[in-house]
Amino acid sequence: MASREEWMGRTGVEWARRGDALDLLLGPPGSEGLRTLNPVVGEHLIDLGCGAGPSTAPLADAVSRQGRVLAIDVSPDLIAQAQDRLAAHPHVSVAEADAQTHSFEPQAYDALYSRFGAMFFDQPELAFQNIRTALKPGSRAVFVAWREAARNQWASVPMTFATDGAAPQGPQSGPGPFAWADPEVYTQQLEAGGFKDIEGTAFEFMAEICEGTDPDPVERASEFMMRIGPLAAKLRGATPEAKAEARSFLKQRLSRHLQDGAVRLLASAWIVTARA
Repeated sequence: MASREEWMGRTGVEWARRGDALDLLLGPPGSEGLRTLNPVVGEHLIDLGCGAGPSTAPLADAVSRQGRVLAIDVSPDLIAQAQDRLAAHPHVSVAEADAQTHSFEPQAYDALYSRFGAMFFDQPELAFQNIRTALKPGSRAVFVAWREAARNQWASVPMTFATDGAAPQGPQSGPGPFAWADPEVYTQQLEAGGFKDIEGTAFEFMAEICEGTDPDPVERASEFMMRIGPLAAKLRGATPEAKAEARSFLKQRLSRHLQDGAVRLLASAWIVTARA
């Protein structure tokens, strides 16, 4: 799911259209990652895989105008939104670039933050070697990444339909949203990139799933899953009958998860810390 090329194209477009809905899912672990990083006034930071900039803004506020933030992402559609969102922060630089090959200013940054942006590199060891060149020795880094799909109902529920009833498999190989589900994977990748003191802490939460303005919360959650995630890819080019079948399945499953007027599903992420 979601290769570099897809982020530069279709996936980036879909995420740009649904920023508010995605922030409901990504926001809680992202905020925990920000709390863990604890940026302070005057620091120079990198926001790796910044998307439309929802995590960059609080980083910029934390370092104030005495500091600076480099926000980097490969998606032109998400970067366009980030530029608009961050226009009031002159100490933020927004770069449409691949951190795997980007020419960073050497040893210019005090810390690195990434909200679900570190799992998509084709050559992760080389990517993290390159990223580390931008960090001062001993700089801290915080990466937020998904644990396995089976622990994330926002993925496992639509996966069950997309795979004709098969249960979600274990950690995936290669780039993708669950590439860091296995701690051995992110540890190996970061160590190969020259990082040290690598630790992961699980963060579980109830994610609100919502897309659109339909008054029915189950319909809103179903719409989200048909537009974003593992089922969305399968439904591209599907017949109206197949899409109707998928929507019926989702509504039946998601109706079990209504809480306080919204569909809320168990989600689980890693908060990974490291030193350059």
